[in-house]
Amino acid sequence: MSKSKPAIVKSASRALDIIEYVVKNPKPPTFSAILEYMDIPKSSLSYLLQDLQNRDYLQLDSETRVYYPGLKLIQVSAACMNNTNVSREIWQGAKMLSDALGGETAHAAILEGRYAVYIAKCQGVKDLSVVTNIGFKIPAHSTAVGKVLLSSLSEEELEARLANVELERFTEKTIVSYQQIIEELRKTAKQGYAIDNQEIIPGGVCVAAPIYDKSHKMIAAISATVPAMRLTDELLQELIRKVKESGDTISMRLGKV
Repeated sequence: MSKSKPAIVKSASRALDIIEYVVKNPKPPTFSAILEYMDIPKSSLSYLLQDLQNRDYLQLDSETRVYYPGLKLIQVSAACMNNTNVSREIWQGAKMLSDALGGETAHAAILEGRYAVYIAKCQGVKDLSVVTNIGFKIPAHSTAVGKVLLSSLSEEELEARLANVELERFTEKTIVSYQQIIEELRKTAKQGYAIDNQEIIPGGVCVAAPIYDKSHKMIAAISATVPAMRLTDELLQELIRKVKESGDTISMRLGKV
């Protein structure tokens, strides 16, 4: 592992290197993988990993023995987002989308591994959402925002994140087949939006669209949810149009031209 600058505090530098490796790795790494990457004594790595787990910056799956970002890291990331112009634009966009739809619930999320992490929520009059707080994460394959975010990845990245895991089923409509979700993501990328038709929660239909930064990189997705019992073809088309417009507006305010 190479570093562009010398470490002033070695233990702090190593801890940050571990966090960055776990977050950026396409597949959750094992102890051996981290050890090979870090190239430090095994005992030193054990102490660092244990400390990061104790502080909830990392989480160890006891069965598969791989490391995931911990709750504290997600909370810190969400707090940072809340203090940036990007976050404010996304939050305001979600609020405007909710208002434009007469008070329906609107969300925004980013992608972390194979999970959608929610960074904004405007709760509607009738809240059909499993999202309880900022930083809440849900397997991306089961949500409209998640499908939009996954659709930006290459075939290789999708395979690394989804092919060898058991995709969770939340309702009878959740897509749990790897091949089917790949086909769904191809469709999403082509049409520029995704639909979650009661795939995460019965009775809720969600439409999501992408948000891009000034370099045209997809950085988030925005969505709106309506009760399935009220959904008509006309309302669905209005929902798709307004969600896409919202994503485009936020993207332009972030510098995309």
